[in-house]
Amino acid sequence: MERTGEARFEERFAELSLRERDVLQLMAKGLSNDEIAQQLFISPHTVKNHVSRIYQKLGIDDRTKVVIWAVRLGLVSLTSDEPDSDAPG
Repeated sequence: MERTGEARFEERFAELSLRERDVLQLMAKGLSNDEIAQQLFISPHTVKNHVSRIYQKLGIDDRTKVVIWAVRLGLVSLTSDEPDSDAPG
């Protein structure tokens, strides 16, 4: 029996390290490499390395496609962890 595209991607996403998953989560929220570096207290070069490894492991070289697959499979959340500044209170 042949695996579906989703099953293949789930297996590939399972190969990501915890730090690569952190980077992917921030990519999904629309942060640039520089913003991700600031958020994770690492250098932009290190972020670039993580992004490259994510692309390599997933076999995708497009940032948007990586994020779409991660969201589609429920591997990242697009909800903000920060309180909404417009919320009453």
